[in-house]
Amino acid sequence: MTTVLLLELAVLLLLAGAAASVALSGNFRASGWAAVAAVGASGVLLWVAAVRVLSSGPDPEATLLSIPAIGAALTVYVGPLSAVFLAIVGTIAVLTTLFSVEYMSRFTADSVAKYYPVLQLLFAGIVGVVATSDFFFFLVFWELMTLTSFFLVVFEREDRTCQRAGLKYFVINQAAALAMIAAALILWRASGSFHFEAFRQALGEILVTRPALGHLVLLLFFLGFATKAGILPMGSWLPDAYPAAPSSATAAFGGAMTKLGVYGLLQTFLVFLPVSGATEIWGWIIAVAGLASLFVGTLTALKQDDAKRLMSFHVVGQVGYMFFAIGMGLVLLQSDPFLATLGLLAGVFHMLNHSLYKSCLFLGAGAVEYRTGTRSLAALPGGLGAFMAVTAGCALVASLAIAGVPPLNGFASKWLMYATGILGGRQFTLLPVAALVAMFISLVTLASFLKYLGGTFLGLPKKDDPPREVPLSMQVPQIVLAAACLGFGLFPTFPLTFVHRAVVALPSAAGLPELGTLLGAGSGLGVVRTGMDLAIWAPLPVAAALVILGLLAYFGLQKAGGASVRDVRVWTCGDEVDPEKFRYPPGSFYRPFKEAFAGIYPKPVWHLPAFPARVRRILDPDAWLYLPFAHAVERAAKGVSRTHTGVPQVYLLWMVVGVVAVVTILFLVGS
Repeated sequence: MTTVLLLELAVLLLLAGAAASVALSGNFRASGWAAVAAVGASGVLLWVAAVRVLSSGPDPEATLLSIPAIGAALTVYVGPLSAVFLAIVGTIAVLTTLFSVEYMSRFTADSVAKYYPVLQLLFAGIVGVVATSDFFFFLVFWELMTLTSFFLVVFEREDRTCQRAGLKYFVINQAAALAMIAAALILWRASGSFHFEAFRQALGEILVTRPALGHLVLLLFFLGFATKAGILPMGSWLPDAYPAAPSSATAAFGGAMTKLGVYGLLQTFLVFLPVSGATEIWGWIIAVAGLASLFVGTLTALKQDDAKRLMSFHVVGQVGYMFFAIGMGLVLLQSDPFLATLGLLAGVFHMLNHSLYKSCLFLGAGAVEYRTGTRSLAALPGGLGAFMAVTAGCALVASLAIAGVPPLNGFASKWLMYATGILGGRQFTLLPVAALVAMFISLVTLASFLKYLGGTFLGLPKKDDPPREVPLSMQVPQIVLAAACLGFGLFPTFPLTFVHRAVVALPSAAGLPELGTLLGAGSGLGVVRTGMDLAIWAPLPVAAALVILGLLAYFGLQKAGGASVRDVRVWTCGDEVDPEKFRYPPGSFYRPFKEAFAGIYPKPVWHLPAFPARVRRILDPDAWLYLPFAHAVERAAKGVSRTHTGVPQVYLLWMVVGVVAVVTILFLVGS
């Protein structure tokens, strides 16, 4: 079975699952399990295709549909980079859909007919984006992905916050798509084709003959893909849109959809753009944009009270890390291919890691909301870890992973970034400084998630009406993702093997050093150059030492000491008081820190004008198209219903009227 056939079957299963979910929408569990079955089977096929490509190499490009009049064709080609993305979407799709089965019971006022089918079409759109090598159909699938995700953002359509978030998401992302279309049309006019290889040749020629136009093309592509990825300021839609969608859909956004911005960035600067002086220029632009985004996004997250909004700002910050690492790789691509490979590996590996721990965090926030009915850290009772131990444990692992705490996977990819920046100081003095900024922001990330963990799971549990752990179908996805965070952290060379294959398969990265010459042998990481170990990270010995020290502290000190433990109420000045009065609220965490950095976000001296009411009405077809038509049909139906009086003579009269009408029509047609 060819890779193309596997993908066709996977997409057909998603479409069939969407139809089955609609048919069974009267029963939200039956509809959910039908979606799980379809997405699960599709995910298996995507994994088979990914493993096949990464182990045996890609199949030849296949053309399914051709439009010669405009030089476009639906060409399917799954290279190693596409295979990595297929593995990501195959995993995240199955886990988020499984989580949805019970989670969607929260939305009793809405029908799952507008959730499961749309979710499966979203996954189909993502598969299409990463599997085609023609930019015309790339845009077709890109728009499918954008449209379906928009409907998930406005799932709670009666909520005005969701409406505003959806409109902002749609307008900004459509503007980004227009930038990409403009860039594609420039290259299409120069080459006469939308094929990726034709774009590469055309862009190389334009940069030589008309460099200003070539850089404009790169700028338009950068704006389009950086917007989808969530890089500030273009990604200002993300912290509004992600909290608006159901948490299971938000996990799919953070785990799969946002990564396509990074995919587009790699396609632009390592496929379309031949290695040249423009590579270094745009490497600096991408690195600086990533550094600014990780700095501002993470500091803003520290101020949030809404758990999902906090995590959404961290998406902005973590995508900044990916852009920063990829930018460093592009900067060093000509001058130092050794360190350039480290930077590119760090960026793509961090993207893979982020899909795991960010999805786990969004699912954990959804589990808390499912049991408590709120996402506000100030409103949460605290102490949920005593009743939701599985959710708390998975949230702890994912929080430490995103903060880059060893020996989890987030530390491994950040370690490669720091090594690239520090060692790259011999060529560019600013790189070590930028790496130190990234290290500092990791501490801010840790502080932010300590606030989340403290306000949600830690503290004294309330005895009155304690929440229960979420159902097993909501626990399993979190456990799988948390286990993957630990596994990729302890054995980083395993995923890095496939990440390296994906990077060096890109045309402008061909010929970069082999993985063994970069990181040496063994299960850990080591930067090896000219036979010297420049940096070493050994996760297994460190993890073993942490476990041993933890066991010694527990059994050797606490248990062996035989100290008694007392459970007493909170007291002050000799009087017992209600613990809630002295509970440290999450909003007070790091208040001096937030005040110190308040200058980063000064109060605006001007305000955006109100959105024009006429434009808002134009963008609301429900008001001027659907509702008037529906009301007219309803009035007609009521009018017809009044003829049903129950009197037999009236029905006979209508039969006579009908016969007269039919005979009249026949005479008119005959004449």
